[in-house]
Amino acid sequence: METMTHNNFSFHTIKEPSKKDVSLLKESFRFHPSIISELFRPTLHPKIELYEDHVFLVLRFPQFDKQKYHKLFASEIDIIIDKNQLILVQYQNFKALDTLLEQLKTNEELKKEFFQNNPGYLLYKILDYLFRSLYEELDHIGKRVNDVEGDIFEGHQEKMLQSISWYRREAIDFKRIIKPNVEIFKELSENINKLFGADIAFYISSTEAVVARLVSLIENHVETLHIIHETNVSLLSFKANEIMKRLTIFAVIVFPLTFISSIWGMNMLNIPFSDHPLGFWIMVGIMLGGAISMLSFFKFKKWI
Repeated sequence: METMTHNNFSFHTIKEPSKKDVSLLKESFRFHPSIISELFRPTLHPKIELYEDHVFLVLRFPQFDKQKYHKLFASEIDIIIDKNQLILVQYQNFKALDTLLEQLKTNEELKKEFFQNNPGYLLYKILDYLFRSLYEELDHIGKRVNDVEGDIFEGHQEKMLQSISWYRREAIDFKRIIKPNVEIFKELSENINKLFGADIAFYISSTEAVVARLVSLIENHVETLHIIHETNVSLLSFKANEIMKRLTIFAVIVFPLTFISSIWGMNMLNIPFSDHPLGFWIMVGIMLGGAISMLSFFKFKKWI
């Protein structure tokens, strides 16, 4: 556990908590026992628990998995806050959080900015920074949406089908992770004034708006990718229908020609033109004339 102290309150951070870290929290602070028991492992869903003199928060942040292509994972942060300290527990890698914590250790001006009021204000500054950092992840998805939207009509529908499926999974995973945080912020902004007053509640409400904006944007991307997917499937279906139409027309033309050649190929007497010196060319002409007539009829009907 690492600790920073400024302006008469403390900020404690724990990464991948061990039994020793949890025991230290239990011995050092008078938090509700159910909170301590939950710190041994990730909770796997956002939540908020309100107590008389402290609040327990679980928030989740979508992060791209560098080890798995087109895969997002949820980085969970558990937060305990009271009037004298803010405790932050981190379970997975979170680049934005690691960067912020390092800057708070080395940048005195930034530390003064974040610690200028009370633990509630520090919580607001950290959460606002972390959720705003997700716009970079969202821009990454937005760029892919724009790319696939521009490529869909270039005749590569089969290849696009897989790409669209990947991008849809990214957008849906992002939405699935970020959206439950909205309800947590609503409850937090309505109750944190009991600990820190209306000013901090206003700040938390502003971060709630940031989260709601993230949800709105990702829902727009999900909807756009759904429409692009449907359009791509329609184009693939149209392409398949065009191929089937051409094959059907080819079969319709070839069948009577095959039928005629089969009849004239029978080993029987008195077959027309069988004894004629130009019989072969006459039959070829008849077959070509029939094929041209059918092609002209299909063209007249605008089937080809």
